Amino acid sequence: MRTTAGDVLTLARGMESNRVDVFEADVRDFPAPVPNRRLHAGHSPDADNNLSRYLLKILGADGRSLLKNARRGQLRTLSFRDLARLCLVGEVKMSDPRSPVLASGQAANGAAEKSVFKLLLTGEDEPEPFLGPSDVEKKIGTGRADLLDDLIADAQSRLTIPVSESVLKDQLAQVEESLAAEAAANEELVARRFTLVERERIVSSQIVGKRERAGELEVLLARFNLLNRQYESDLGRLQMVAEAGSLLNYFSENGPCVFCGAAPSHQSAERQVGGVQKVQVAAGEEIRKTAGLRDDLSLTIEDLAEQLQFLERECAELVVGAERIRDEVGRINRRLAPLNDGINELLASRTRIQDDLALHVQIRRLESAKKSRSNGIPAADIASFEAAVDEILMRWGILGHGHVSYNQKTADMSVGNLPRNMLGRGMRSITHAAFTVALARYAAIRSHLHPGFIVLDSPLVFGAAAAIESDVVANFYQSLLEDPRVQVIVIDNLDPPGDLRGQATLHPFHSGANRAGFYAI
Repeated sequence: MRTTAGDVLTLARGMESNRVDVFEADVRDFPAPVPNRRLHAGHSPDADNNLSRYLLKILGADGRSLLKNARRGQLRTLSFRDLARLCLVGEVKMSDPRSPVLASGQAANGAAEKSVFKLLLTGEDEPEPFLGPSDVEKKIGTGRADLLDDLIADAQSRLTIPVSESVLKDQLAQVEESLAAEAAANEELVARRFTLVERERIVSSQIVGKRERAGELEVLLARFNLLNRQYESDLGRLQMVAEAGSLLNYFSENGPCVFCGAAPSHQSAERQVGGVQKVQVAAGEEIRKTAGLRDDLSLTIEDLAEQLQFLERECAELVVGAERIRDEVGRINRRLAPLNDGINELLASRTRIQDDLALHVQIRRLESAKKSRSNGIPAADIASFEAAVDEILMRWGILGHGHVSYNQKTADMSVGNLPRNMLGRGMRSITHAAFTVALARYAAIRSHLHPGFIVLDSPLVFGAAAAIESDVVANFYQSLLEDPRVQVIVIDNLDPPGDLRGQATLHPFHSGANRAGFYAI
């Protein structure tokens, strides 16, 4: 192995040994020299004399935290085997219907495997465990969370550029530099437009905030109205009890009882009248208390309704203001129309980027409001990774595959409208390979944790048999050559394209080759 620091390492292990010898040199012949160190093969978080922690230290990842149990909030430390499952894909796993993330196939490892994927995608450790409901859940319950889910989904659906917020900011900076150079003669107009777009962004952000608050008030009003109806129902029943007591006083005490027919000599009028009076008094007291609670609630409902109306009026005014700003931006755009196509494209790109940045800010605020803790991957990172897998599949010539999406709950991809586990064997293999390559490149571009190499066993055998595209094999290898940031080792029964020789290192395994493999014929 060669590290990013340029150090060369050789690992050696006996077939039945539990020890791994580490040589700080390129050792290929026996007898080998004395090893620089000897390590245990099994990972242990409590001791550092094992191969896993040795390799993690080289990667700067020793001690990184994973979520072991989502329900209990338990954490554990990362092992190198956790990374290996996302880097070394055997032939069986390549076409397995199971998610590439849930590589072990063991339910008990599900939370940790999702956590490893999150670590590589976001570059962030799992935070300290948090138990109990969030402040939002304590304050207004699940209705508020459902509303925030809808707002987040709506904002995500309006994203037009499938990259992360940081990439968008870099793109915006590049666009601004180009505009400064291209539109020097129209500096005043361009500056005015920039001010208006920024103002429109602020107004849009205010609209989102007020709509969010209005949604909270609507949830509270719905609950309070339900409580008010309960009060009204209670008052009705109490009034009926009071009126029934009053009616009993109208019956004569000299005749038989109107209810049971008892003769006057067998009646106890004083006790009956006293009991009726007590019921009337108790009912009256309950009526007064319930009516007081209802009146207080009515005042609260009126106050919330007034707040809601005020927010709606403010929101409507802001919407009108935003439309006026957009109209003015439109007029400036028409004045800038005579400029060359390049400037117009830059302006349109800047508007799209700014709109998406505003949406990313909105999504972040909504996600932070929804819960003080999140075990999920931010939507922007998911969108960027989905775009990376999409790009690779298109580069390989898997045309018409449909948009790739990642489901955090199942930890698996869907291609078009079909979950990956419902695809044919060939498409499962090629999409698993695309997932693994995309993850390695994604981590390398962002300097996130990754071993820096992947091994793909038979990614194209079934795909070629299914005749997905005639040039998929050539496109596959050529795309790997075009991006040298990650070392890719491919094991396949198919011969690579002839023009690959001289560009990649090829090792044929057969009886006439230098390396016959384990099964020489």
